[in-house]
Amino acid sequence: MSPDKINLARLIYEAYPDADLLPLDPVRDCLSLAVLAAKVRRSHIGDGLFTFLVIEIQEGGEGTLDGAIRVMQQTKKDVESVLQALCAESNK
Repeated sequence: MSPDKINLARLIYEAYPDADLLPLDPVRDCLSLAVLAAKVRRSHIGDGLFTFLVIEIQEGGEGTLDGAIRVMQQTKKDVESVLQALCAESNK
């Protein structure tokens, strides 16, 4: 499947740990990234990280596979920086 044919919403949902516990219908709510983003914006799904990832990929990643990869790589760096700071503080 070519990158422009990939359903990013479904990919994110299926890759997310314990996604089956989220109050989402993967068939109805993962039709597209726009549909999933609208759902997580208007509904409190109870998982801030999932909501963050969906919104970041839609907005910062411009809804593309390449953009999603770029945004997630930056997110990984940001989380690692915070983790390092927490660990450094814990070791004082």
